[in-house]
Amino acid sequence: MSATPELSAFERALLLLTRVRAGEGRCIALFASHAFLIMASYYVLKALRESFLLAGAAAEVRSYAVAANGIVLMLLVPLYSAVRRRIDGRRLVRFISFFFAANILAFAFTYPFRSGKWFGVVFFIWAGVYGLMVVAQFWALAASHFNTKTGQRLFPAIMLGATLGALTGAQLTDLLIVRVGPLPLLLLGVVLLTMSIALIRPETDAVPLPSRPQTVATGGAQRVSPVIGGFQIVFGSRYLLLVAAFVVLLNCIGSTGDYLLAALIKARAEALASTAAALADREAIIGSLYARFQLWVTLAGVSVQALLVSRIYRAVGVRGALLVPPAIALFVYGAIAFVPVFSLIYGAKILESSTNYSLMNTTQQALYLPTSAAMKFDGKTTIDTFFWRFGDILQAGVVFVGLHWFDFGTRGFALLNTALCVVWLWLAVLIGRRYTALARAETHNTVPIRQRHPQDLVVYPGQPIDHRLPAETFFDPDPGDVLVFEARLASGAPLPPWLEFDAAVARLTGTAPVDSAIEERIEIVACDLDGATATAVFTMRRATV
Repeated sequence: MSATPELSAFERALLLLTRVRAGEGRCIALFASHAFLIMASYYVLKALRESFLLAGAAAEVRSYAVAANGIVLMLLVPLYSAVRRRIDGRRLVRFISFFFAANILAFAFTYPFRSGKWFGVVFFIWAGVYGLMVVAQFWALAASHFNTKTGQRLFPAIMLGATLGALTGAQLTDLLIVRVGPLPLLLLGVVLLTMSIALIRPETDAVPLPSRPQTVATGGAQRVSPVIGGFQIVFGSRYLLLVAAFVVLLNCIGSTGDYLLAALIKARAEALASTAAALADREAIIGSLYARFQLWVTLAGVSVQALLVSRIYRAVGVRGALLVPPAIALFVYGAIAFVPVFSLIYGAKILESSTNYSLMNTTQQALYLPTSAAMKFDGKTTIDTFFWRFGDILQAGVVFVGLHWFDFGTRGFALLNTALCVVWLWLAVLIGRRYTALARAETHNTVPIRQRHPQDLVVYPGQPIDHRLPAETFFDPDPGDVLVFEARLASGAPLPPWLEFDAAVARLTGTAPVDSAIEERIEIVACDLDGATATAVFTMRRATV
């Protein structure tokens, strides 16, 4: 790989988020735009599903409707596997997107004729399937077109597009639902999803060759049973089983917290609406309250995604990042258990949800980078749909038993979640170990080498300096690796104040002083993603007249 590639202006801006290779800017922009559109579409529909359901049913019904998602997905997973065996990665994502766009149009057509609570229940179940399936397909496509090290670098930037899409969808719903009602927002969801389909081919074609895996996973050669489909892949891999259990606990804990929040929001909506309020008015109030909550969650999520995720990855890697959300949840529910007040629950749920939507989401997608094609599509989709919703089924049982057998209140559910967080943290440790082993097996890190000794640099008094280290000076053969550079004097002292260094492309700039002798030995250190280094030393001297 070139040690000092030319970066576009957009790629230089991305350096604020993560390390970027020259030529990756276009594929990042396209993948991030795709993620933006599908998440904006989902968050519009996500607020609507809450308003449709809670306007005509109790918060407890919401928990049971969430559990019904798991039953539906258990039936859909084998059907999905049958479709995937006949359609490759890009065509599969396109087919799934068109299918759900047609579903939204059908709901928009039947919305004016709805009556009772059943429209809300059916839409709620469908929206849960939609959000999981479309998002899972997108990330499976991304994981199949990036090698492990590239995915670890670029997924935080792509996930930022997804987070901004969620923010936009929540904000649009908050602004428009009272003014125009739900029907135009259903149509907006169709438009956003349809726009994302046009990006599928360009985004995958734009991935540079050094950023791709050795073999792009578009189909997968592993044979899958037509009866059990992706379940065979999951149960045949101890690693995927651990990930599945991790996801079940993640969603069970989060959904139990969501139940507490839903009960509070419904009570607040009933307090704001008169007893004679129309159904549509109550729908608008609940939808607005949820949209505002989602707005704060996504604002916090954007901040975490932009400022912290890539830095956490550089500091502790995917393995360490796995531990952060369980540790935060452990703190959150421990605090709620002992100080169960509304403002704390509201703020704690924002902290938990924003971390899950940013760091946890990014890390979940990265877990599949060192896996096979069948694991990326069949296995990942099964985990992200059925096992995710199985967490909801477990949560529904927790809510039912807690309410009707043990008479749990806020503190009781918070204490239960605290205990589950301990198990969740333990699973994160086990998965981290296995992920590290898989990643090392796929991409054994090779120390970068100095290929050529750089020539000495001659400078003229009072004249500008603009010296770029030749690209062939260093070489790192690892796929997806990117070098960053550090410059100092060979003695270990920092560079003189009149000399600046661009760490991304190994470039020295400044103005040579007029009234002093110049002869300095400068050391350039090249560092890869795993911290391995190589050095080159050259002399900078004043020109003799």
